[in-house]
Formats: sequence, structure tokens, C-alpha cells
Amino acid sequence: MTAQQIEAVIFDLSGTLTTARPQASAATLLPRAIPALERLRSEGIRTGLIIQAPDHPFASLDALTDATVRSDDQLRPFPAPDLPAAVAVRLKASALKRCILVSGCADGISAGLNAGLWTVGTALSGALDRHGNERWATLTHDEQDRIRLQATMTLMNAGAHYVIDDISELDSCLRDIALRQTTG
Repeated sequence: MTAQQIEAVIFDLSGTLTTARPQASAATLLPRAIPALERLRSEGIRTGLIIQAPDHPFASLDALTDATVRSDDQLRPFPAPDLPAAVAVRLKASALKRCILVSGCADGISAGLNAGLWTVGTALSGALDRHGNERWATLTHDEQDRIRLQATMTLMNAGAHYVIDDISELDSCLRDIALRQTTG
């Protein structure tokens, strides 16, 4: 991926890298998150993390990111732009338009847009939490498609630039954003 214009990718932990209510037993999304974070860093893209849960059990993610902001840092919660903007500042981004916020909730997308960032919504990570990760495989394809469509429409209605199922599909968004930044 040639993403020389992208300076940072900021992840909303809850509903994106973990389920919406992170618990040590609910680490089903982490196997996809860790390789994605490592790949971004190997390509020279700084990564940041927004943590809204008071005590998240995934301290290993902090070591894979360049900056972390917690909601208890006296910053306003989503949809205010405070959290994503604070991470971008800590990452020493030269321009917010060169940063991307990845979030699984509509308020997170709104916060990214309010801060002037590109936004990528993850439809299934938040939706899976509401419908049960363990139940997903037992749902019919029609039920899965209905849940995916509802989550996608919620994120698109919030203004997300892109909506993907989960972060394993993030690379194509980054390539497209880099191309759009290069061509103006």
C-alpha cells in the first residue's frame, strides 16, 4: 500500500477492535486487530487508540499503538471531536485531514467528522456485539445480511466515508484514501 499522505489511523477500541463492551472473555476481534496494527506500523503509519471503557482488559494493544487517549482525560465524549483530535495531536499529525478514525458506532463517526478526519465505519464489530458473536455463525445468511445492512446504513447515515465489515478490510480503504489525497 502506498499511503504516503496518510499520517495516522486512530481506532475506537470499543466496537471496533473489541466488542462494544470489552471484557477479557470477549476478545474475539483481537486476532484481526493485532496484525492490522502491526502492518500499519510496519508501513510507517502511526496508530492511535481511543479508550472509552474505564478499565479495558487489553493492555497489549497499548504497546502496539503510538498514542492512547482515554475518555477520563477530561475530554468530552463522542460525538464531540475532542477524543480523535487529542489522539491526532499526540501522534504529531501535521493535518487532521491526513488522519483516519475507525469506529463501529455512529457517535464515533460523528466525532471523527467533527474533528475533520476521514472516517471508516466497521459494521459488524458493533452489530455483532448486539446480536452475540457466538450466535453469528448460527444465523441464516438472510439474517446476517439484514444485520449487516442495518449496521452499514447506521454508519453511512452518520456520514462515514467508508463502511467495511471489520478491520481486516481496512487496506482497500487506506489505498483509496491515499489515492484521493494524491489526486486532490
